Amino acid sequence: MKATLKIMAACLLLLAACQNPSKKKQDFIPGTYVQHSKGEYGVADDTLIIQHADGSSYQITQRTTYQAIREGKLLPKKHRVQNLDASWDDTKQELDETTTGRVYHVDLDKNALIIKQSSYLKIR
Repeated sequence: MKATLKIMAACLLLLAACQNPSKKKQDFIPGTYVQHSKGEYGVADDTLIIQHADGSSYQITQRTTYQAIREGKLLPKKHRVQNLDASWDDTKQELDETTTGRVYHVDLDKNALIIKQSSYLKIR
């Protein structure tokens, strides 16, 4: 009886350890991500809120606050909100957003989403 329980426990641990990497990435995606950037001409803060819709579909809300810099002074803040749809591509292991054509890469090691050269850190 004890041997059977040990074998069953070992099988469960093995299954948990061999979880599909694609599934790990998909489970990671829903959440809130932030990115701050500053350049010569402006300062921007982006927030991405990603929710799983169904199957391989996701809904993304992007909130951006931008302040232009002119003659060394910050101009008033401008805000923008975009609602976007995306789908998980299991073959490429990436999230493809359909409106703008952005491709979101999951980086589990950095706890982030990567869009081109921009890295969005997951905070929740």
